[in-house]
This record gives sequence, structure tokens and C-alpha cells, in this order.
Amino acid sequence: MKRWLIICSLIISNISFSQKKPYKVGEYAKYKISFGLLDVGYGELNISKLVLTKKTPTYHITGIGKTSKFFDIFFKVRDIYETYIDTNTLLPVKFLRDVYEGGHIINQKYEFNHEKNLVYTQKKQYKIPNDSQDMLSAFFYARTFKKEKVLSDSVFNIPIFMDDENYFLEVKYLYDEVLETNLGNIKCMVFQPKMQEGRVFEDGEDMRIWISDDENKMLFKVETKIWAGKIKAELEDYKKNKYPINKT
Repeated sequence: MKRWLIICSLIISNISFSQKKPYKVGEYAKYKISFGLLDVGYGELNISKLVLTKKTPTYHITGIGKTSKFFDIFFKVRDIYETYIDTNTLLPVKFLRDVYEGGHIINQKYEFNHEKNLVYTQKKQYKIPNDSQDMLSAFFYARTFKKEKVLSDSVFNIPIFMDDENYFLEVKYLYDEVLETNLGNIKCMVFQPKMQEGRVFEDGEDMRIWISDDENKMLFKVETKIWAGKIKAELEDYKKNKYPINKT
């Protein structure tokens, strides 16, 4: 699940962003995750409600990753991510991570103070760059980008705090494409990510991300090649999106 959340956030950049929010409370998206011809699990993203967090109005957003019962036998995954995003600045106020992956357990809690450029974990505080995001909030911030700036620039970056460390993600806009899906033919923008050396993947030559070319800017597909084949995450259901999906 961590990989897919990172992938989602890769379309973030230093480009211009609009104050017009492309989502609303209640939005829900479900993704089928497959390896070759095998369905291995699913992921969900949900803007569940508006809440006050540290006296700040925030969107409470959850991300869930889960393997199927069959693949639980080999490598069980039960991941829950939560972010609380300031409804005005779209910066994270609080981030929670509860992960179980093949017996490996991670529990994290981050509280952000953007005025002081600090984040507080369970053990210590860290200095962070301006406008830092967590791995889940990054995707929703990204969805406010202006397409005309994407087309005029090639590589974009954003600071993200994860696993008690600051780092930057890079992404390159490639081309537009009509994506054939079970939900219809969707006009999309295609991006190629690049990670820092030593992270989940070192470059994005074998990865592609499809984002709907409309006001929603929803993630429709992720595809990456590994030595044994292809891993894909594909949108199979969505509800209460703010704008109509751009179908052809």
C-alpha cells in the first residue's frame, strides 16, 4: 500500500496550483491491484468527513490497502493511512499510519507545524521544508494543479515527510491518452515518476501513471514493471466525485 500512495503523490509539483478544489466530502475510489492475470488485493481512498483538528477545519481522508484472502496465505497486507488536511491551505495537520505487511507492523503518528517548519513524531521532532506533505495528503494536493503549467514544464518536485525523513519526489509529464477501462474510455494525462536513490524505486522508466484529464484529476491507473512481470492498480469504482468524468 505504501508504494501505491507514493505513486499517487508523484504528480505533485512546484507548478501553479488552483484554489479550486477538485473533490468534496464523500468522494470514494476503489482500486483493483493485480499482478499479471492475478488479482492480489485492493486499495480504497475516501474523503470521509470534515473535522476540527487542533482547532483547524480539516478533511479527514483515509487510504486502505488489503490483500485478497488467497494472497493472505503468502503475504498478508492490512494497511490503514489517515491524513487530516487543512481545508484552506491543503497542507497536512496530522497523519496516522497503521500497517501490517507480512508480519511487519508499523504505527506512526505525525503532527505538523508548518509555521515553524516542524513535524512531531512519537519520539522526536524534525525540521521540514516549506509546504511539506505526507504520503497521502500529497495526492489530494496534487489534484489542484493547473494543466497548462504541466504542459509547459517537464519535471516537477515536492517535499514529503515519510519514515522520519525528508525527501523529494520528481515526475515528468509524458503525453495524453484515451484509456480503455471497465468504466468507459477516459481521457487521461500520463506521467512518469522518478524516486530518490535508495527509495522504493530508483527511476520511473518502467512506471506510468494515468490521471483523468478533467476537473477531478482522479487517479485511474498505475502500471509498473518488475523482474517477474507487471503490477497494476486500476480504478474499478468511484462515488460522489465533484465533477463529471471526461469520457469519450
